[in-house]
Amino acid sequence: MTASKLVGRFRQGPIEPGGSTKTLTRCCLSGNDELTSYIKIILIIVGAVLIGVLSTTAQAQTTGRSGSSLHSMSEIPLPTSFPESDYTPHGYIDNPYHTMVLNRSGVIRSVPPLGFGYWLRNFMGSYGGGVHGHVNYLSFLQMTVAVDGKVFLKRADFRQNDVELCSRYHTKHMMSYDWDYSGLYFSLKYFLPRENTLACLVEIENGEDVEQDVIIHATNIYGLWEAKWWGSDGLAANYLPEVDATANKIWAYGDIFILGSDVKSVTHKSTGSEKQWERWIRKNDLSSVDVTTVFGPGPLRTIQTYEFAVPGGGRRSALFLLSRGPNDKAALNEFLFGLRDALPKLEKQLAEDERFWSKCPTLEGDWPDSWKHGWVYDWNTLRMNVREPVGIYNYPWDAMQVHSPRVVLGEVGIDMMTLSYADPDLAKEVIYGTFADALMPNVPCSREDGSVNMIGADGSVCGTAPMWGFPFHVIKSIYLSTLDDKWITKLYPYLKSYIEWWLENRTDEQGWLHCNNSWESGQDGSKRFLLPRENQGSPAEFVRTVDVEASMAEAMQNMAFFAEVIGKSKDVEFWRKGSEQRIRNTRSMFVGNWFRDVDGRTNQPIILKDHYDVMMLTPLTCGIATPEQAEAIRPMMRRFTKGPHLIQWPPGIFTFSEAAWNAGSRMLSAEAVAGIADRVCQRTDARTVLYEDDSEPFAYRVPGVANEFWPKADRPGGGENYGWGATLPMFIIRNIIGFRESENLEETGFILAPAFPGNMAVAGKRYTCARLQYRDMTFRVTYTIQNSGKIVVNLESHSRRPRGITVTDKSGTVLLDHQKWKTNWAVSFEGKNDGVYQVSFR
Repeated sequence: MTASKLVGRFRQGPIEPGGSTKTLTRCCLSGNDELTSYIKIILIIVGAVLIGVLSTTAQAQTTGRSGSSLHSMSEIPLPTSFPESDYTPHGYIDNPYHTMVLNRSGVIRSVPPLGFGYWLRNFMGSYGGGVHGHVNYLSFLQMTVAVDGKVFLKRADFRQNDVELCSRYHTKHMMSYDWDYSGLYFSLKYFLPRENTLACLVEIENGEDVEQDVIIHATNIYGLWEAKWWGSDGLAANYLPEVDATANKIWAYGDIFILGSDVKSVTHKSTGSEKQWERWIRKNDLSSVDVTTVFGPGPLRTIQTYEFAVPGGGRRSALFLLSRGPNDKAALNEFLFGLRDALPKLEKQLAEDERFWSKCPTLEGDWPDSWKHGWVYDWNTLRMNVREPVGIYNYPWDAMQVHSPRVVLGEVGIDMMTLSYADPDLAKEVIYGTFADALMPNVPCSREDGSVNMIGADGSVCGTAPMWGFPFHVIKSIYLSTLDDKWITKLYPYLKSYIEWWLENRTDEQGWLHCNNSWESGQDGSKRFLLPRENQGSPAEFVRTVDVEASMAEAMQNMAFFAEVIGKSKDVEFWRKGSEQRIRNTRSMFVGNWFRDVDGRTNQPIILKDHYDVMMLTPLTCGIATPEQAEAIRPMMRRFTKGPHLIQWPPGIFTFSEAAWNAGSRMLSAEAVAGIADRVCQRTDARTVLYEDDSEPFAYRVPGVANEFWPKADRPGGGENYGWGATLPMFIIRNIIGFRESENLEETGFILAPAFPGNMAVAGKRYTCARLQYRDMTFRVTYTIQNSGKIVVNLESHSRRPRGITVTDKSGTVLLDHQKWKTNWAVSFEGKNDGVYQVSFR
């Protein structure tokens, strides 16, 4: 092949992984010279781009915004819909490629003070040990900045220089580190443009009139495997002068990482000593070392150093990449593709952020700042837990938590209930896919390869019971909010099969429902199943479970409703009769002013001393209890807000809050939700890492992401980045803002029931929730607290067609009635805190 043909081929760019490499292979030398030859070929074609052109671009930036710059954020504006604030400088970036079985790619997690990286092993906060595969490690991109002799290497450096580090952009696609020092504004924006390339866009603006010099040290911290494998005896680093990058490798087998930038470095070196690394950085050592090797898991710290002169009133920027591959050529290829793809991909990711946040409800006004920030972290967590189709999943699926993703119907229910307030179409698709992709009608807990992960001690393949996450409750709520008949029509046969499976496989000889074991109930090891905790997977079929009976009664009621909606008139009577039987069963289980399970062996109620399970409120949650039963239970409900462990888990507070609503104890529910938000949001918005362990490098929990549950004690809340731990926005919307769906299908109506606990109900305070979606309308509601329990409600709405509006209180008194029809309304009325108001649009 002639040189001109080689040039022509490589002008098309490097070869994508998985693409044809035949021509390239013929052009490479064999043996140890193969990689060198490959790099030289690449240098001939892209050298001008990597060094000359980008150096010219960097020089053009010294005069401001003149000249074009691929890596300039002026070319990629941030979404205007994202709520501006100073968020915690900790969190996750979504790695949509990571799965439990088929592709253990690793999670992308922050590394204080200015880093992010691949966590491909267990760590404090990971869930179920599913992060790492055979090859396991940590590999971070850590940035260090030096200005006028001041080095920002560790968290203490920021404190000692009175610099407050924050994140001013904090979504699943990108998280920034932002701070000001010496008239300079720094923004380090981390994102994942490709599965195997982590990027950091560094932007520096000079607010002073004089030029200032800045030194940036980019470090790859690599190693620290947890489980040793053959060949993991040490690490090595070697500098690649042709592309001004450094390759970091495990001796015999493991991923290769390449660290580089789109601007030219001034030095490069590596060390296995943390102290040596810190000395080099603090002294701004400008010596270079081309090759380094260390024995053991390291970590190996590889530095490339860059110098910037930032003109007065001007700005500089640079793109840094950490790319990986199984061998030198693949890693280099990935690095080159990262240089080409990073910023265009970021632009698309930010466009996705704009689409989401432009419709996502937001909190404004006098809500606590920690709530406003926690609100953002929760939505980001939910978004990260919705994965793209893979393996047996043909639709987007709810991974439950990002470390070892799996599908569990209970988590899907509560997660999608929350997501439906921001992205109802995606929430509906996930719910449909959960049933459509299920291996069996009972929707077994499963992973993307088709394996199941909840097998009872008797070999039963288990899913989750209908009261865990209340999927039928959720589906009806989402339907009432969207009136999507097509969705219900598609979903209906799967819902029918699910109920039929439970009736056939989970009823005893007398027709009473039960769970196979405590796992299937979702309440692992609960005392109510009368088995030792170590036998929590053992059969407990003799326990007739009141929450299954009640939730199945509601499920059948909802199926009758759905059957009428979609024209399945022959099914209506079947579902009604079935629900009536389940209602009778449920109500008969009320003993001693409390709902009880029944021991089918003796036909006696199960009464455990001083044990009141929140799931026994399910008959109220589902609207199945009689008024007399509800009234008898109401005084008992406060014990759940005082108990230390009773409503710390999202499914527990879901059961409790819906029960409190139906029992007329709305303020009690609001107080419970507010208490959770106060403690949890302060933790997730913390500015330092949590529960740090000094005995192990990088052992800590990060704020900025939701956790598995909401403990009252200040302790780790289960796994990090857990879907249902991010459902607080739904609870706030339903129980404090009091925005709930109406069953009236003839007109667009909904309920507003503001319930602000005492510490929030301060005269003059204003609480706004914007971008609420309901059917074909969007709303903005503002509550202004008055004296004596009064509240002024301001409601702004937009609809696609003109409508009139009427507001009535619980007694039916008309508070306002506008006969004029408009597409945009801005109305207000005076009500009461803890009042209930029906808003109807004709």
